[in-house]
Amino acid sequence: MHRLLRTMHLWIGLVVGALFCISGLSGSVLVFAGELDAYFNSELWHVEPHTGPIRLNAATAKVRSVLPERTLLYARLPREPNHSIEYWMSGEERQRVYIDPWSLDILGVRAEHAGLLGFLQELHVQLLAGAQGLFANGILGLILLFMVLIGLCIAWPGWRRLPKTLRIPRRGPRVARWLALHRSTGLILWLLLFISALTGAGMVFHEQTNAALIALFGGPGLPEPPRLARTAPRPVQRSPAELLTIAQSVMPQASATWIQFPTRPSAPFTVRLRHPDNPHPNGTSYVALDAATGEVLMSYNSNHGGAGQQIADLKYPLHIGTALGLPGRVAILVTGLVPTLLFVTGVYTWWRKRQQRSARLSNSPAPSHY
Repeated sequence: MHRLLRTMHLWIGLVVGALFCISGLSGSVLVFAGELDAYFNSELWHVEPHTGPIRLNAATAKVRSVLPERTLLYARLPREPNHSIEYWMSGEERQRVYIDPWSLDILGVRAEHAGLLGFLQELHVQLLAGAQGLFANGILGLILLFMVLIGLCIAWPGWRRLPKTLRIPRRGPRVARWLALHRSTGLILWLLLFISALTGAGMVFHEQTNAALIALFGGPGLPEPPRLARTAPRPVQRSPAELLTIAQSVMPQASATWIQFPTRPSAPFTVRLRHPDNPHPNGTSYVALDAATGEVLMSYNSNHGGAGQQIADLKYPLHIGTALGLPGRVAILVTGLVPTLLFVTGVYTWWRKRQQRSARLSNSPAPSHY
Protein backbone atom coordinates (compact mmCIF):
# COMPACT_ATOMS: atom_id res chain seq x y z
CA MET A 1 0.00 0.00 0.00
CA HIS A 2 2.81 2.38 0.93
CA ARG A 3 4.52 1.75 -2.41
CA LEU A 4 1.28 2.45 -4.28
CA LEU A 5 0.84 5.74 -2.44
CA ARG A 6 4.42 6.75 -3.25
CA THR A 7 3.86 5.99 -6.94
CA MET A 8 0.61 7.96 -7.01
CA HIS A 9 2.21 10.88 -5.19
CA LEU A 10 5.12 10.92 -7.63
CA TRP A 11 3.18 10.79 -10.87
CA ILE A 12 0.43 13.18 -9.84
CA GLY A 13 3.13 15.64 -8.84
CA LEU A 14 5.00 15.21 -12.12
CA VAL A 15 1.86 15.61 -14.25
CA VAL A 16 0.10 18.54 -12.54
CA GLY A 17 2.80 19.88 -10.21
CA ALA A 18 3.50 22.84 -12.50
CA LEU A 19 -0.15 23.93 -12.19
CA PHE A 20 0.16 23.79 -8.40
CA CYS A 21 3.19 26.09 -8.71
CA ILE A 22 1.28 28.58 -10.87
CA SER A 23 -1.66 28.62 -8.49
CA GLY A 24 0.52 28.99 -5.42
CA LEU A 25 2.78 31.74 -6.77
CA SER A 26 -0.11 33.80 -8.13
CA GLY A 27 -1.98 33.34 -4.85
CA SER A 28 1.01 34.61 -2.86
CA VAL A 29 0.96 37.88 -4.79
CA LEU A 30 -2.82 38.21 -4.51
CA VAL A 31 -2.75 37.98 -0.71
CA PHE A 32 -1.78 41.67 -0.72
CA ALA A 33 -3.48 42.55 -4.02
CA GLY A 34 -5.53 45.34 -2.47
CA GLU A 35 -2.52 47.10 -1.01
CA LEU A 36 -0.44 46.57 -4.17
CA ASP A 37 -3.21 47.89 -6.41
CA ALA A 38 -3.73 50.97 -4.21
CA TYR A 39 0.03 51.63 -4.29
CA PHE A 40 0.72 51.14 -8.00
CA ASN A 41 -2.60 52.68 -9.11
CA SER A 42 -2.93 55.35 -6.47
CA GLU A 43 -4.43 57.77 -9.01
CA LEU A 44 -7.51 55.51 -9.16
CA TRP A 45 -7.95 54.94 -5.44
CA HIS A 46 -6.70 57.93 -3.47
CA VAL A 47 -8.70 61.17 -3.18
CA GLU A 48 -8.68 64.20 -0.91
CA PRO A 49 -11.00 63.29 2.01
CA HIS A 50 -13.81 65.60 3.07
CA THR A 51 -16.12 65.72 6.04
CA GLY A 52 -19.69 64.51 5.75
CA PRO A 53 -21.24 61.65 3.78
CA ILE A 54 -20.12 60.79 0.28
CA ARG A 55 -22.17 62.13 -2.66
CA LEU A 56 -23.42 58.70 -3.66
CA ASN A 57 -26.41 59.87 -5.72
CA ALA A 58 -24.42 62.37 -7.77
CA ALA A 59 -21.53 59.93 -8.23
CA THR A 60 -23.88 57.19 -9.44
CA ALA A 61 -25.59 59.54 -11.90
CA LYS A 62 -22.21 60.74 -13.18
CA VAL A 63 -20.99 57.20 -13.84
CA ARG A 64 -24.21 56.33 -15.66
CA SER A 65 -23.79 59.38 -17.86
CA VAL A 66 -20.18 58.49 -18.70
CA LEU A 67 -21.06 54.96 -19.86
CA PRO A 68 -24.75 55.16 -20.83
CA GLU A 69 -24.57 52.05 -23.00
CA ARG A 70 -23.56 49.87 -20.04
CA THR A 71 -25.59 48.60 -17.11
CA LEU A 72 -24.55 49.46 -13.57
CA LEU A 73 -23.90 46.29 -11.58
CA TYR A 74 -22.04 47.04 -8.34
CA ALA A 75 -20.45 49.81 -6.35
CA ARG A 76 -17.55 49.16 -4.01
CA LEU A 77 -17.89 51.76 -1.28
CA PRO A 78 -14.82 53.48 0.20
CA ARG A 79 -13.12 51.49 2.96
CA GLU A 80 -10.93 54.44 3.94
CA PRO A 81 -11.75 58.19 4.15
CA ASN A 82 -9.40 58.91 1.24
CA HIS A 83 -10.67 56.17 -1.10
CA SER A 84 -12.71 56.52 -4.28
CA ILE A 85 -15.88 54.65 -5.21
CA GLU A 86 -15.36 51.76 -7.62
CA TYR A 87 -18.32 51.07 -9.94
CA TRP A 88 -18.64 47.85 -11.94
CA MET A 89 -20.37 48.09 -15.33
CA SER A 90 -21.61 45.27 -17.57
CA GLY A 91 -20.52 44.59 -21.15
CA GLU A 92 -18.62 42.04 -23.20
CA GLU A 93 -15.85 42.70 -20.70
CA ARG A 94 -16.78 44.33 -17.42
CA GLN A 95 -15.49 47.83 -16.84
CA ARG A 96 -14.54 49.37 -13.52
CA VAL A 97 -14.99 53.12 -13.10
CA TYR A 98 -13.34 55.11 -10.32
CA ILE A 99 -14.84 58.39 -9.14
CA ASP A 100 -14.04 60.89 -6.43
CA PRO A 101 -17.09 60.71 -4.09
CA TRP A 102 -16.90 64.45 -3.32
CA SER A 103 -15.55 66.28 -6.38
CA LEU A 104 -17.20 63.76 -8.76
CA ASP A 105 -14.07 63.65 -10.93
CA ILE A 106 -13.73 60.47 -12.97
CA LEU A 107 -10.33 59.12 -11.92
CA GLY A 108 -10.11 56.34 -14.48
CA VAL A 109 -11.75 53.44 -16.27
CA ARG A 110 -10.24 49.98 -16.70
CA ALA A 111 -11.25 46.44 -17.60
CA GLU A 112 -12.10 43.92 -14.90
CA HIS A 113 -8.81 42.03 -15.30
CA ALA A 114 -6.60 44.92 -16.40
CA GLY A 115 -2.92 45.03 -15.48
CA LEU A 116 -0.65 42.44 -13.91
CA LEU A 117 -2.79 41.99 -10.80
CA GLY A 118 -5.90 41.50 -12.92
CA PHE A 119 -4.06 38.93 -15.02
CA LEU A 120 -2.89 37.08 -11.90
CA GLN A 121 -6.44 37.16 -10.49
CA GLU A 122 -7.86 35.60 -13.63
CA LEU A 123 -5.00 33.09 -13.76
CA HIS A 124 -5.40 32.09 -10.11
CA VAL A 125 -9.19 31.79 -10.16
CA GLN A 126 -10.06 30.73 -13.71
CA LEU A 127 -6.75 29.59 -15.24
CA LEU A 128 -7.42 32.15 -18.02
CA ALA A 129 -10.23 29.90 -19.31
CA GLY A 130 -13.47 31.37 -17.95
CA ALA A 131 -16.08 29.10 -16.39
CA GLN A 132 -14.36 25.97 -17.67
CA GLY A 133 -11.12 27.10 -16.08
CA LEU A 134 -12.91 27.77 -12.79
CA PHE A 135 -14.27 24.22 -12.76
CA ALA A 136 -10.85 22.81 -13.67
CA ASN A 137 -9.34 24.85 -10.85
CA GLY A 138 -11.79 23.28 -8.41
CA ILE A 139 -10.74 19.82 -9.58
CA LEU A 140 -7.12 20.90 -9.24
CA GLY A 141 -7.84 21.91 -5.64
CA LEU A 142 -9.30 18.49 -4.90
CA ILE A 143 -6.25 16.83 -6.46
CA LEU A 144 -3.96 18.97 -4.32
CA LEU A 145 -5.99 18.02 -1.26
CA PHE A 146 -5.51 14.35 -2.19
CA MET A 147 -1.78 14.94 -2.76
CA VAL A 148 -1.37 16.59 0.64
CA LEU A 149 -3.07 13.69 2.39
CA ILE A 150 -0.98 11.11 0.50
CA GLY A 151 2.19 13.03 1.29
CA LEU A 152 1.36 13.01 5.00
CA CYS A 153 0.76 9.25 4.92
CA ILE A 154 4.09 8.68 3.17
CA ALA A 155 6.25 11.03 5.23
CA TRP A 156 4.73 10.71 8.70
CA PRO A 157 7.36 9.08 10.95
CA GLY A 158 5.42 9.06 14.20
CA TRP A 159 5.59 11.58 17.02
CA ARG A 160 8.79 10.17 18.56
CA ARG A 161 10.79 10.29 15.35
CA LEU A 162 9.29 13.56 14.10
CA PRO A 163 12.02 15.93 15.43
CA LYS A 164 14.74 13.82 13.80
CA THR A 165 12.80 13.58 10.54
CA LEU A 166 12.41 17.35 10.31
CA ARG A 167 16.17 17.91 10.44
CA ILE A 168 17.89 18.48 7.10
CA PRO A 169 21.41 16.98 7.00
CA ARG A 170 24.24 19.36 6.13
CA ARG A 171 26.42 16.60 4.77
CA GLY A 172 25.84 13.54 2.70
CA PRO A 173 24.59 12.98 -0.85
CA ARG A 174 22.81 15.95 -2.39
CA VAL A 175 19.82 13.86 -3.38
CA ALA A 176 19.34 12.82 0.25
CA ARG A 177 19.45 16.45 1.42
CA TRP A 178 16.94 17.53 -1.24
CA LEU A 179 14.64 14.67 -0.29
CA ALA A 180 14.91 15.69 3.37
CA LEU A 181 14.06 19.28 2.43
CA HIS A 182 11.04 18.04 0.46
CA ARG A 183 9.80 15.89 3.33
CA SER A 184 10.44 18.45 6.08
CA THR A 185 8.76 21.30 4.19
CA GLY A 186 5.70 19.17 3.52
CA LEU A 187 5.40 18.09 7.14
CA ILE A 188 5.94 21.55 8.64
CA LEU A 189 3.48 23.31 6.35
CA TRP A 190 1.09 20.40 5.88
CA LEU A 191 -1.82 22.05 7.69
CA LEU A 192 -1.54 25.31 5.74
CA LEU A 193 -1.40 23.43 2.43
CA PHE A 194 -4.43 21.40 3.50
CA ILE A 195 -6.42 24.53 4.42
CA SER A 196 -5.48 26.27 1.16
CA ALA A 197 -6.52 23.30 -0.96
CA LEU A 198 -9.71 22.65 1.01
CA THR A 199 -10.92 26.26 1.01
CA GLY A 200 -9.94 26.79 -2.63
CA ALA A 201 -11.96 23.79 -3.80
CA GLY A 202 -14.76 24.75 -1.41
CA MET A 203 -15.08 28.21 -2.97
CA VAL A 204 -15.29 26.78 -6.49
CA PHE A 205 -17.92 24.23 -5.45
CA HIS A 206 -19.48 26.65 -2.98
CA GLU A 207 -23.08 25.52 -3.35
CA GLN A 208 -22.25 21.89 -2.60
CA THR A 209 -19.83 22.87 0.17
CA ASN A 210 -22.29 25.22 1.88
CA ALA A 211 -25.08 22.66 1.68
CA ALA A 212 -22.84 20.00 3.22
CA LEU A 213 -21.70 22.29 6.05
CA ILE A 214 -25.26 23.39 6.84
CA ALA A 215 -26.42 19.77 6.86
CA LEU A 216 -23.52 18.78 9.12
CA PHE A 217 -23.43 21.71 11.55
CA GLY A 218 -26.97 23.07 11.31
CA GLY A 219 -28.73 25.94 9.65
CA PRO A 220 -30.28 28.10 8.58
CA GLY A 221 -28.26 29.04 5.55
CA LEU A 222 -27.98 32.31 3.68
CA PRO A 223 -31.48 33.27 2.46
CA GLU A 224 -32.06 34.17 -1.17
CA PRO A 225 -33.28 37.76 -1.72
CA PRO A 226 -36.93 37.62 -2.80
CA ARG A 227 -37.90 38.52 -6.35
CA LEU A 228 -40.40 41.31 -6.90
CA ALA A 229 -43.58 40.66 -8.84
CA ARG A 230 -42.82 43.33 -11.44
CA THR A 231 -42.07 43.21 -15.15
CA ALA A 232 -41.47 46.94 -15.63
CA PRO A 233 -39.70 49.39 -13.33
CA ARG A 234 -41.75 51.91 -11.40
CA PRO A 235 -41.42 55.49 -12.66
CA VAL A 236 -40.27 56.76 -9.26
CA GLN A 237 -37.50 55.03 -7.36
CA ARG A 238 -35.71 55.77 -4.12
CA SER A 239 -32.21 57.13 -4.57
CA PRO A 240 -29.16 54.92 -3.84
CA ALA A 241 -28.24 57.10 -0.85
CA GLU A 242 -31.74 56.71 0.64
CA LEU A 243 -31.67 52.95 0.15
CA LEU A 244 -28.20 52.73 1.64
CA THR A 245 -29.33 54.70 4.69
CA ILE A 246 -32.27 52.34 5.20
CA ALA A 247 -30.00 49.29 4.93
CA GLN A 248 -27.53 50.69 7.43
CA SER A 249 -30.37 51.48 9.85
CA VAL A 250 -31.23 47.77 9.87
CA MET A 251 -27.66 46.95 11.05
CA PRO A 252 -26.24 50.17 12.52
CA GLN A 253 -23.30 48.34 14.04
CA ALA A 254 -22.08 47.22 10.58
CA SER A 255 -20.52 49.25 7.76
CA ALA A 256 -21.66 48.97 4.15
CA THR A 257 -19.02 47.63 1.74
CA TRP A 258 -20.82 46.87 -1.54
CA ILE A 259 -24.02 47.82 -3.33
CA GLN A 260 -25.64 45.59 -5.93
CA PHE A 261 -27.93 47.53 -8.25
CA PRO A 262 -31.03 45.82 -9.68
CA THR A 263 -30.55 44.92 -13.35
CA ARG A 264 -34.16 43.72 -13.77
CA PRO A 265 -37.47 45.09 -12.45
CA SER A 266 -37.89 41.97 -10.31
CA ALA A 267 -34.44 42.24 -8.71
CA PRO A 268 -33.92 43.98 -5.34
CA PHE A 269 -31.37 46.62 -4.37
CA THR A 270 -28.85 44.74 -2.18
CA VAL A 271 -26.36 46.13 0.31
CA ARG A 272 -23.50 44.06 1.71
CA LEU A 273 -22.28 44.94 5.20
CA ARG A 274 -19.38 44.03 7.44
CA HIS A 275 -19.38 43.84 11.23
CA PRO A 276 -16.18 44.99 12.99
CA ASP A 277 -15.26 41.48 14.15
CA ASN A 278 -15.95 39.77 10.81
CA PRO A 279 -12.72 38.40 9.25
CA HIS A 280 -14.18 38.60 5.75
CA PRO A 281 -12.89 41.83 4.14
CA ASN A 282 -16.26 42.43 2.48
CA GLY A 283 -18.45 41.23 5.31
CA THR A 284 -21.10 38.51 5.11
CA SER A 285 -24.27 40.36 6.13
CA TYR A 286 -26.87 41.51 3.61
CA VAL A 287 -29.94 43.70 3.35
CA ALA A 288 -32.20 43.53 0.26
CA LEU A 289 -34.67 46.32 -0.46
CA ASP A 290 -37.35 47.23 -2.95
CA ALA A 291 -35.62 49.92 -5.02
CA ALA A 292 -38.94 51.69 -5.65
CA THR A 293 -40.37 51.82 -2.14
CA GLY A 294 -37.39 51.22 0.15
CA GLU A 295 -39.17 48.29 1.81
CA VAL A 296 -36.76 45.85 3.47
CA LEU A 297 -37.34 42.51 1.74
CA MET A 298 -34.64 40.47 3.47
CA SER A 299 -31.93 41.01 6.07
CA TYR A 300 -29.26 38.54 7.09
CA ASN A 301 -27.00 39.27 10.05
CA SER A 302 -23.98 36.96 9.88
CA ASN A 303 -23.54 37.18 13.67
CA HIS A 304 -26.90 35.48 14.12
CA GLY A 305 -26.56 32.92 11.33
CA GLY A 306 -26.50 29.17 11.74
CA ALA A 307 -23.26 27.38 12.61
CA GLY A 308 -23.03 25.76 9.18
CA GLN A 309 -23.31 29.08 7.34
CA GLN A 310 -20.86 30.78 9.67
CA ILE A 311 -18.29 28.06 8.98
CA ALA A 312 -19.01 28.35 5.25
CA ASP A 313 -18.39 32.11 5.46
CA LEU A 314 -14.85 31.38 6.69
CA LYS A 315 -13.71 29.77 3.41
CA TYR A 316 -12.51 32.99 1.83
CA PRO A 317 -10.95 34.57 4.97
CA LEU A 318 -9.05 31.33 5.62
CA HIS A 319 -7.96 31.07 2.00
CA ILE A 320 -6.46 34.57 1.93
CA GLY A 321 -5.35 34.58 5.57
CA THR A 322 -7.46 37.47 6.90
CA ALA A 323 -9.08 35.14 9.43
CA LEU A 324 -5.88 35.49 11.49
CA GLY A 325 -5.02 39.07 10.63
CA LEU A 326 -1.63 40.10 9.27
CA PRO A 327 0.20 36.97 10.57
CA GLY A 328 -2.36 34.82 8.77
CA ARG A 329 -1.87 36.70 5.51
CA VAL A 330 1.92 36.33 5.76
CA ALA A 331 1.47 32.62 6.47
CA ILE A 332 -0.68 32.21 3.35
CA LEU A 333 1.87 34.16 1.31
CA VAL A 334 4.58 31.72 2.42
CA THR A 335 2.26 28.76 1.78
CA GLY A 336 1.86 29.86 -1.83
CA LEU A 337 5.61 29.44 -2.34
CA VAL A 338 5.61 25.90 -0.97
CA PRO A 339 4.21 24.04 -4.04
CA THR A 340 7.11 25.38 -6.13
CA LEU A 341 9.65 24.28 -3.53
CA LEU A 342 8.05 20.84 -3.27
CA PHE A 343 7.82 20.52 -7.05
CA VAL A 344 11.48 21.45 -7.63
CA THR A 345 12.84 19.23 -4.86
CA GLY A 346 10.54 16.37 -5.81
CA VAL A 347 11.42 16.47 -9.53
CA TYR A 348 15.12 16.80 -8.77
CA THR A 349 15.06 13.84 -6.37
CA TRP A 350 13.17 11.68 -8.88
CA TRP A 351 15.51 12.67 -11.73
CA ARG A 352 18.71 12.03 -9.75
CA LYS A 353 17.49 8.67 -8.46
CA ARG A 354 16.57 7.69 -12.01
CA GLN A 355 20.04 8.69 -13.20
CA GLN A 356 21.68 6.68 -10.45
CA ARG A 357 19.54 3.66 -11.23
CA SER A 358 20.44 3.88 -14.91
CA ALA A 359 24.13 4.18 -14.03
CA ARG A 360 23.99 1.07 -11.86
CA LEU A 361 22.31 -0.90 -14.62
CA SER A 362 24.81 0.23 -17.25
CA ASN A 363 27.77 -0.68 -14.98
CA SER A 364 26.47 -4.12 -14.05
CA PRO A 365 28.14 -7.06 -15.88
CA ALA A 366 26.32 -8.50 -18.86
CA PRO A 367 24.64 -11.86 -18.26
CA SER A 368 26.62 -14.87 -19.37
CA HIS A 369 25.41 -17.02 -22.29
CA TYR A 370 27.22 -20.13 -21.04
